[in-house]
Amino acid sequence: MRWVLRLLLSEAELRQIEVEQSELHENWTQLYGAAVATRRLRQERMLLVPRLIIESIRAAASSIVSALPSAGRDTRHAIRGLVRTPGTTATIVITLGLALGTTTAMLAIVQGVLLDPLPYAAPESLVWIYTDNPPNKYRFSLVDYQALEAEHPAFSRIAAAQSVPATITGGESPELVRVLQVTASFFPTLGLAPRVGRAFDEQDDGDRAPLAVLTTPYWRRAYGTDAGVVGRAITIDGTLHTIVGVLPENAGPVAQDISVFTLERWSPPRRKGPFLWTVIGRLRPEVSRAVAIDTLRATSARLFPLWKSSFQDAQASWGMQDLKERTIGNVGRPLWFVLIALACLLGLAWTNALHLILARALDRHREWSIRRAMGASGARLYQPILLEHALLATSAVLLAAGIATAILVVVKTQGSAHIPRVDDVSLSGSVLWWLAGLGVTSALVLTAGALTTASRHGTDLERVLRSSGRSTTASRTSRRMAHGLIAAEFAITTPLIVSAVLVTTSLMHLSRVPVGIETGRVLTMGMSLAGERYARADSRAEFWMRTLEHIRALPGVASAALADSRPPLRTSIGNNFELEDRPTPPGQSQPSTPWAFVSPDYFSTVRLGLERGRLFNEDSLRNRELIVDRAWAQRFFPREDAMGRRLRHGGCTNPSCQAWTVAGVVDTVKWQGLDATDEGTVYIPLVDLSSAYVVVRAHGDPAALVLSVRRVIMDLDPSLAVRDIATGDDLVDRALATPRTLSLLAGSFALTALLIALVGIYGAMSHFVRQHTHELGIRLALGGRPADVRRLVISLGVRVAGAGLFIGLLASVAATRVLSSQLFGITQADRVGGLAWPAVLLLAFAAIACAIPGRRASLLNPVSLLRE
Repeated sequence: MRWVLRLLLSEAELRQIEVEQSELHENWTQLYGAAVATRRLRQERMLLVPRLIIESIRAAASSIVSALPSAGRDTRHAIRGLVRTPGTTATIVITLGLALGTTTAMLAIVQGVLLDPLPYAAPESLVWIYTDNPPNKYRFSLVDYQALEAEHPAFSRIAAAQSVPATITGGESPELVRVLQVTASFFPTLGLAPRVGRAFDEQDDGDRAPLAVLTTPYWRRAYGTDAGVVGRAITIDGTLHTIVGVLPENAGPVAQDISVFTLERWSPPRRKGPFLWTVIGRLRPEVSRAVAIDTLRATSARLFPLWKSSFQDAQASWGMQDLKERTIGNVGRPLWFVLIALACLLGLAWTNALHLILARALDRHREWSIRRAMGASGARLYQPILLEHALLATSAVLLAAGIATAILVVVKTQGSAHIPRVDDVSLSGSVLWWLAGLGVTSALVLTAGALTTASRHGTDLERVLRSSGRSTTASRTSRRMAHGLIAAEFAITTPLIVSAVLVTTSLMHLSRVPVGIETGRVLTMGMSLAGERYARADSRAEFWMRTLEHIRALPGVASAALADSRPPLRTSIGNNFELEDRPTPPGQSQPSTPWAFVSPDYFSTVRLGLERGRLFNEDSLRNRELIVDRAWAQRFFPREDAMGRRLRHGGCTNPSCQAWTVAGVVDTVKWQGLDATDEGTVYIPLVDLSSAYVVVRAHGDPAALVLSVRRVIMDLDPSLAVRDIATGDDLVDRALATPRTLSLLAGSFALTALLIALVGIYGAMSHFVRQHTHELGIRLALGGRPADVRRLVISLGVRVAGAGLFIGLLASVAATRVLSSQLFGITQADRVGGLAWPAVLLLAFAAIACAIPGRRASLLNPVSLLRE
């Protein structure tokens, strides 16, 4: 090939081609070398990260091993350092322990009540099915349940339950307990397996045998956890039941306050009502909630024409709600409010502890500077600091665990009436991990404050050695940090105090609401009549009349009566009705109000005043007469006379249904609660209820009549048990229990926060005086007056507190909006006062807390200070 090129090209052109070939070869060689180098660099980079990790682990292990010989010595040194300042150490541990303990207890309550799933199989598919009549949601009638039981395509299972009082006999004395009557599908629907024996199942529907399942608390109390209880007989309301099983310890909210479960024995319904049955269902996995609601509404619409004569409200339908959401009710917001308040309190405790740590660290900066100048490394300088604060945090966590345990014991024993799912609350593993995390956070917060001061003041040996031994001026950064912490304390304290003032004001308004009856000398106790002896209405009426006759004959008894409910703890029934002269338009909702069943002597016994007409007499029931209160008359006949008006109750609209006539109007009574709107109450003469309360008015102390009244009942029928004994004042206290508890919690948080803030500002001003002793002495030596020095210290503290107070007032406005649903009768003037008075008091307390160190500063001797 080359000789061909020689013939065609000249010698110069050949040399040029050879040079270009040589350069091209060199370029390819360089590119190949670069590619190889790049590949090798990539491989080295891939190996670099593991090498760095290995080297870091090796270095950390080496440092730990090298530090082990001094760890014990540093620990002893840290303990001695904490013991040398017992006041500061105890304040930090107790403050953090209280805050961590209460916060941990509240975390356990929030998790057990709000966050944890229900203790049933696949709880997310369980729903509560209710009668939907906006804005009201109420339970099912037996007619509704039977229709749903026959057709429920959206649900794999459904079940119904009704809670009733029942008397258990056969032991040392009769016992009145709560019994839950359930369908045989109840436990299979929940997926709740028994602890001992078996639970009900669908096969029990066929033989209808009287069976019973015990809860673990009742099993423990009555049988001492004897596993041989299965197969034994238990007498409930005079009927022998065979015990077939015992539920597990944590049977969930369906077993709260329940002792025994029995199979339902409901009579065939004659009308659509009353609405007394709680219905639960389990959704099929392939059915969405929207589809399930549509099927419920369709079934309700098909059922409506069949029972229209007894229930004409075409707007009412069926709906469903998540069972957990139904169980929790409206306690979610108060629980979150308390948890947020405790979080603020924990932040306040951290802030105060951090301030104490900073003050303690500033007093030790001379020691740290000298140790650093003598060759101590950063690790050797900071290791004792880490150990000190780890010990502080560990002590606080141990104290917090004990406090949280004690709080939960009280909550579980006393809070069942106010907190749903209280049996599910415990110091679980996740809650303990939260406590551990908060403890680590506390240690980091304390350590960060000390290390910041140590890093700033631990290296300036020349300045430290030039300073006097007793006082050195803190840096501007340290002063700003201390002032910022004090302002933060007041910013956190202000919303807590404002909330406490408003909640307390709400409680005062609520406690002034008149019940409508004289509760001072009233005694009440409940009884339940059941069994063959009281199967007939006339037998029950005869027993009640004899009971009242014997009680009235007791010394100290002014009068006695019966009632199915007790104000202000809500009536046992609400009933719809049709006014004869004002019929409800077709398809519209009939009016509904609370109904109270009382004996004729009830009004004189509770001193309920008559406004118009007359009270009940012996012929009132036969003549179908009823009594209404003032609120009812004003609601339905605002500018007319309610006397003589006729109505048909229970949803009946046919003329064949017998009407009742208004015979009298009495004062309004707070049957539905002190904070409830007065909807009006209807009174019906009672003679034969199976469960009622005996109401006794005493000449003196009503509590002194308890034994004699119980003795009368035992003489009449030893098989009856008395339950829920309470005076009229006790009932009012129960109605105020929840707002009073909220008020006590808010007040306790506010008082604790105030004390922490005052301790913090006092400590800050004392430290300010100690750090500025020379400056204040020079000011006095140059002619400054002691009053000016006092004013300087106080004004500085008040300015810092005022800055935090301003921020806190802004946060208080938002806090009161969140809290508004828990307040009663709060006016605009109350809101303004709730902001103004805490602001004035906080500034006054801040001035007082600053006055003590201010006075100490004004008494300094400038001559002795200048000689040092």
